[in-house]
Amino acid sequence: MERLTTLLFCSGIMLLAYVIILGLIFCDLRAGIRKAKQQGKYRTSAGYKRTIEKISKYYNMTFALSLLDALQLAIIFFLYHFYRIDIVMIPWFTLIALGYVGFVEVKSIWEPADIKERKLQQDYKLALIALIREYGTVENLFRALNVTKEDTINPDLIDPNTKDYGRTDY
Repeated sequence: MERLTTLLFCSGIMLLAYVIILGLIFCDLRAGIRKAKQQGKYRTSAGYKRTIEKISKYYNMTFALSLLDALQLAIIFFLYHFYRIDIVMIPWFTLIALGYVGFVEVKSIWEPADIKERKLQQDYKLALIALIREYGTVENLFRALNVTKEDTINPDLIDPNTKDYGRTDY
């Protein structure tokens, strides 16, 4: 009977891991919203959709590893029941998944927003350089994109208090 209690305890640990993962994801979401507010960025539903995708990816990974844990715990349970081989019952794979998610999420929370912004700016810069090399000049690039002067942002309309850049399409 003591092994059955240990098995139920392991199940509780696995359930607690799922709750902790969800809590870490929501902490990262809160930190992301706070950083966006500090930078005056407009928050869109795309960011919230990424959080839903993150929950899905993390839970899919954790569920697959929890199935391995269930198999491992069942084998250990039956080894003890039939052969009296005593092995410690711990859901190792679920705990490893929790450690991975915890590391990634805590790193994301602690990472300054300006580092992410600099990386994003560097990516944009490299993409623009590649496009200009492909089209030869900026004028050819704009012509290919079918951009006119009316489509660009008017710097005279920038309001520094509201971060409104003279655009009305958002």
